[in-house]
Amino acid sequence: MAVGGTFVLLRSLVAVNITVGTHIHVRVLGLTMDLDTLWATGAAVVVVIALGLIVRRQATSGVPGKFQLVWEAGVGAVRRQLAGSIGPPGMAIVPLATALFLFILVANLFEIFTIGSKYAILAAPTADVNLPAALAVFVIVLVHLASIRARGIGGYVKHYFGGPFRAKRVVWKVVLVPFNGFINMVEEIAKPVTLALRLFGNLFSGALMLTLIAALGAWKLSSVPIGDILTFVFDVVWKLFDVFLIGPIQAFIFALLTILYFDTAMSTADQH
Repeated sequence: MAVGGTFVLLRSLVAVNITVGTHIHVRVLGLTMDLDTLWATGAAVVVVIALGLIVRRQATSGVPGKFQLVWEAGVGAVRRQLAGSIGPPGMAIVPLATALFLFILVANLFEIFTIGSKYAILAAPTADVNLPAALAVFVIVLVHLASIRARGIGGYVKHYFGGPFRAKRVVWKVVLVPFNGFINMVEEIAKPVTLALRLFGNLFSGALMLTLIAALGAWKLSSVPIGDILTFVFDVVWKLFDVFLIGPIQAFIFALLTILYFDTAMSTADQH
């Protein structure tokens, strides 16, 4: 009975033609670009710049306003995190971590404009894997540059072959070199992949859930007198949960992992 019910559910979901992640494509110089993602990314950049200009205009050394208090509290939290882990050199990362958090937060909040339809007017650009991947690569490149600057070329290369396996005898040190290099290379490759997929997966799942809720309404609740109302209520509840809980958490995690990656890269000691 359960198997038959599952088959009916799957057949009904297919019948409503679920499409998630469909983008408007445009070709430029032979490259295919997602026009809606570019538009939403540009809109998020404009919002972030506007917020920065507002803070700059309202900034005062006297009694700060509410907007300035919130901004100073956020920047202060980032500074304390970096001061406790990296020290004074970490202060250079404060603008990057703060800008990443604010940009990703604004981009995630665009999810409120999506309704689970095939095309969204202003969809969250972080729900398109291309933007999280670009952000992850951007961060990891800066992390490696910071590591080279802190350790030097020799220390940077040595770091990949000095751990995690260690030995006291010279013979075993030589034997363990390829194993250490392989494990560290896998770790470095995994960093941008996991950083991008974590952000993309959580935002993409929000759009998927909205589509599934709409499909559920068309499949099971359509025959109920208040089925449309229940579907609308479910959409609103999930939308609020997705926008005001998942979105900010994912922006915070991305910024926090950026700080941790810089912490590891700029540490001259062999400790994580």
